[in-house]
Amino acid sequence: MVNYCTLFDSYYIHKGIALYLSLERVADDFHLYVMAFDKDCYQKLKSIGFKKMTVELVDDFETQELLEVKPSRTKAEYCWTCGPSVIYHFMTKYGLEDITYLDSDLFFLSDPHVVYEETKNASVVITEQGVGEQLIARNGRYCVQYLTFKNDKDGIEALSWWRDRCIEWCYSRYEDGKYGDQKYLEQFEVLFNNVHVVQHRGFLGPWDVPYLTFTDKTVSYKGKEYPFIFFHMSGTRFELNDGILKLRSLECAVPPKIKQLFYSPYVELMKDIYINYFGKDVKGVSVQGRSKLYISFVHFRRRFRDNKIAYFIYYKILGKRYNGRGEEKKV
Repeated sequence: MVNYCTLFDSYYIHKGIALYLSLERVADDFHLYVMAFDKDCYQKLKSIGFKKMTVELVDDFETQELLEVKPSRTKAEYCWTCGPSVIYHFMTKYGLEDITYLDSDLFFLSDPHVVYEETKNASVVITEQGVGEQLIARNGRYCVQYLTFKNDKDGIEALSWWRDRCIEWCYSRYEDGKYGDQKYLEQFEVLFNNVHVVQHRGFLGPWDVPYLTFTDKTVSYKGKEYPFIFFHMSGTRFELNDGILKLRSLECAVPPKIKQLFYSPYVELMKDIYINYFGKDVKGVSVQGRSKLYISFVHFRRRFRDNKIAYFIYYKILGKRYNGRGEEKKV
């Protein structure tokens, strides 16, 4: 049995269900623990009653420490803040030998057991962000998308340290070597024992598309082929208009090959979810990526923000902060 956990609210419930169903398609022995971040999400998941899912409501989980910092965090920042606490909660409450955190917008394409076998002797398992150095420099070398902690001395020490750091500081900006919950992961190998970085390159996201070569079932990295395990559907939004369910990629272009391999199958799964779990009338689907002009603008904007003066104006004076996909609507 492989134990997983995740967290999401009613605005992301369709993606959370897609995570569960895609995992169920490719894996047998697993259980997914979900922290629902509002009552609508909790009640909907309980009413569906997925066999391999345990659902809890955030209201019953929040500690005094979390409640004290909650008013100072945006919705997204508070979810990031709670992540390590959610992992710790499920592992200790249910007496699990280990548990793996998954982002709710992952789309599984094959059984991740091959990675579990690679990492089963480690107390802490982390995954690299991608291969784009500019992205790594800003957001951190490691990605909070797939993280495993073993219920032993080394695993608990690392998880507890990360939980405390996120309660102290977890904001959507780069500051003093920190960024959200993510840059902290770079300290794991420095401070703790038995930390393993996943070597399998089948953990993919839109940030990998410009740098890697894809076949129909594998990705090529440094001369070696790796089967796809999941694609991280970061920066996607769904819109249902006139019976057409549109998947929009908000931050990146979607080349034809990538659309065929990942985005089209994902929107087809989402179509089934909209119909079967939310009673929506969906007649067709489409996928839309960003234009090359917009992508160029995004790269320019990121470089601009890296300037110290621009950074001060953007974050300190204007107070810009990420609050999740505000454009995402409830299903």
